[in-house]
Amino acid sequence: MSNGNALKGEIRNAIINEKGNACPLAIRLAWHAAGTYDKQSGTGGSNGATMRFDPEASDPANAGLHIMRDMLKPVKDAHPELSTADLWALTGGVAVEFAGGPHIDVALGRVDHPDGSHCPPRGRLPDAAQGAQHLRDVFYPKGFNDQEIVALSGAHTLGRCHADRSGFVGPWTHDPLKFDNTYFTLLLNLKWKKKEWNGPLQFEDESGKLMMLPSDIALIEDPQFKVFVELYAKDEQLFFKDFSAAYAKLLNSGVKK
Repeated sequence: MSNGNALKGEIRNAIINEKGNACPLAIRLAWHAAGTYDKQSGTGGSNGATMRFDPEASDPANAGLHIMRDMLKPVKDAHPELSTADLWALTGGVAVEFAGGPHIDVALGRVDHPDGSHCPPRGRLPDAAQGAQHLRDVFYPKGFNDQEIVALSGAHTLGRCHADRSGFVGPWTHDPLKFDNTYFTLLLNLKWKKKEWNGPLQFEDESGKLMMLPSDIALIEDPQFKVFVELYAKDEQLFFKDFSAAYAKLLNSGVKK
């Protein structure tokens, strides 16, 4: 395997450069590649890099992710010994660090499937338009509990929604390139109202500059989820610790040790 620090530097140069900072998109790619995992059947997950093929590549849930896949191709070409699957997962991990977040322990050893025959069925990724029960229905089969669901939701502290990808629009926080616990403090402390527009249901703060999705609001409406929102809003280091563990678990799901 290539020198870890050198590879990390190449990844940084690929996703943070004069064109912009694509850390949020890198995290989304790794998340969506891994988030198809089903514990009972052992199918899906980041192993195989199956998002290179249809029907996964064209899944509306993965809209816009071809941008990141293309951005990482030069790194893959420079390291033929590294699987695309490992590269996506590793990039999703170090992108959290690049944004100021905790270290993510990403196991390596994934292989690349040669075609789309191993693509998982659609519908295994969370739908942001849904509520608390949907989150449990999606994450429990992957082996995640309520605390881990809330911790993983904290990744929304990064990035923004784009109408041409998800249908939603806007950032969750004032600094969408900084990984911290602001998502939780804003979710808990600001007043959120339904956005009046022609798009899908989403919520906005009183300034109209920030937004939350139905799946975000579900975290403060559900009593079991809200307990962890309150904990992470108060203690950023606890959030970092729990996010690091949950995100590593997600990225490494289905990867043979």
